[in-house]
Amino acid sequence: MKGKMDRDKIIKKLKDIKDPAQRDRIIWALAGKEKEVMGVKPAPLAPQKAVPLSVRRQEQKLPQLPVNARKIFNYIVPGIFIFFGLMNIVQALMQYSITGQLEDAIPKIILGGIFILFGIFGIMKARKQIQSTDADQKET
Repeated sequence: MKGKMDRDKIIKKLKDIKDPAQRDRIIWALAGKEKEVMGVKPAPLAPQKAVPLSVRRQEQKLPQLPVNARKIFNYIVPGIFIFFGLMNIVQALMQYSITGQLEDAIPKIILGGIFILFGIFGIMKARKQIQSTDADQKET
């Protein structure tokens, strides 16, 4: 109970002290750390300038690609899906023409069709995204 009262007194004293070095010593005492054990004196905290919100937001922005490059990137993955779909279908047709067995070619044809569908849906989604970003840019 006595430790709690001493802690409350120290916290009240901390509120009144203006000297940063003295504040640091009190904070270290409250944390229960001894300076001799640590072997390092805590560096006094330097007062920080208030940074305007607009400056902080500018610092957080990451470099971005030009608008045209971003538009092209939206079509790359769907294009890869369509390419693999066409390759699977072509391979299935070549296998069918060599062996004459349609049963072996059907799984590759189905897989190729699925790839092409994903590619088409991806292109449609990319087109919608680009149209919405173009509309947003025209408004501003």
